[in-house]
Amino acid sequence: MWKRVSILVKVFERRNSVITWVDNKPILVVKYGDNYYGMLAICAHMGCALLTDTNGYVATCPAHLAKYDVRTGEMIEKPQVRPDVKCEYADVKAPLPTYKVRVTQDGFLEIDV
Repeated sequence: MWKRVSILVKVFERRNSVITWVDNKPILVVKYGDNYYGMLAICAHMGCALLTDTNGYVATCPAHLAKYDVRTGEMIEKPQVRPDVKCEYADVKAPLPTYKVRVTQDGFLEIDV
């Protein structure tokens, strides 16, 4: 079900990512090239941080530096701190859930959740 979020695509002129909340879930939205990608913004390693640091299509956990591909939700680099801790937290497991993102005619984003 597509849900409109109060984010104008104009935001991406100054940054390549934002976090929005949809159905009480933090969703990281990343613009990479001409495409927009959505991914659950909770790190699967220990669930202690929102994924806010992005470079291209890679989101990095600020707590333990695990890296995720926002296009697929796959963990592409294990955490650097406490890597022995199993990489899953409660109901959050890698790969992280991903969501389709589209732009409305009036320039807002919609996320399929």
